[in-house]
Amino acid sequence: MELIKPLARLLSLCVLTPCLALAAPPKAPDFAATADKILGDVLGVKANEVVAIDAEPTDLAMVEALFVGVGMRGAMPLTRIQWPVLHKKWLQVVPEGHDALRASMEEKLIPLVDVRIYIERADNPALFSDVAPSRITAYEKTLSGLGEKRMKRKTRSVWLGNGLTPSKANAKQLGISEAELSSIFWAGIGTDYRALSFRAEALKNAVPETKQLVITTPAGTDLKLRVKSKTLGVSDGVITPEEVKEGGARLLTWLPAGEVYALIDPTSAEGKIVVTRHLFEGEDIKDLTLTIKGGKVTEMTARPSKAFDRLKALFDGSPAGKDSLSVLDFGVNTDVKAPKGKQLLSFVPAGAVTFFVGRDIWAGGSNSTTFDMTLFLPDSTVTADGKPVVEKGELKITE
Repeated sequence: MELIKPLARLLSLCVLTPCLALAAPPKAPDFAATADKILGDVLGVKANEVVAIDAEPTDLAMVEALFVGVGMRGAMPLTRIQWPVLHKKWLQVVPEGHDALRASMEEKLIPLVDVRIYIERADNPALFSDVAPSRITAYEKTLSGLGEKRMKRKTRSVWLGNGLTPSKANAKQLGISEAELSSIFWAGIGTDYRALSFRAEALKNAVPETKQLVITTPAGTDLKLRVKSKTLGVSDGVITPEEVKEGGARLLTWLPAGEVYALIDPTSAEGKIVVTRHLFEGEDIKDLTLTIKGGKVTEMTARPSKAFDRLKALFDGSPAGKDSLSVLDFGVNTDVKAPKGKQLLSFVPAGAVTFFVGRDIWAGGSNSTTFDMTLFLPDSTVTADGKPVVEKGELKITE
């Protein structure tokens, strides 16, 4: 699924997935300052470390700033410029039996690389829409286990974009103007990370593992669940030395930052999720509805469309674990806001609620299936033992 999705949440398992460009807002950003923040505040790059940077040709201004910044810290940059169209051609022409060669190359890099930086793009979300679902699944299987090995190596990783990469195509998909998206993105990058961290901790305290959570939306979502003990994680834009020692999912973060996430106790999840607008390969799937029993997706329906047919084909052809309701994610970034009168399908706005189905390695889980799906639920209300945590899309916590 990663190969065809505009979102980069699960790229921790695959660096061969197309990376996307960091487009400039109307006023050109200070790439040098942004690079300095990423290398210093976010990743804490040290002398003699190897820093891998994955990007595309259109990312060169940001790549140059990162390349120089890495060198200034006495570290060693390893840049990889990638073309998604070439990867698509591989999937369409090269036999499946050769996929393992690329996976082997990635595995050989793991002992070498200390830090990874991925620059995301959303220029062509439909690029892989004509690649056979079975071919994508076969390729993903060869990459299984790479994410876990990077975590064991304690490789620190950051994704720049987090579904909000400013580009014409991404703005259109999100239903806002490119200028609006650019403003949202840079406001999120420039947020007060210290305040964000305090807000994230307050939300963690409001969602202890023993409490029953109830999630409802105006569209018809009605779900009850608990989260697994001691699995609440935070993407606050900083990977601290303490988190490096802890390892696992704490080695990963996304920018713009601002999320609290937890693994779902599969024995507790019961109900229904209704997504009025689901983004898939550059197309909208309307009224996507999932029935959840015992933490599993037992039924999936939507308005008839080619996009939904393809989603179902990917789901049906994926291995075990594809049907698990795996992760619940809360947004806590108060600087990422939808334009007035519009909704923003994003992880990070304060009060955002997102579910993940399938693979959960990135969140510290053990589900390494090839399938993953992100479900945004705008205007959610979430209660913990009856006490509101989010109400109609507004975060209700005391910092």
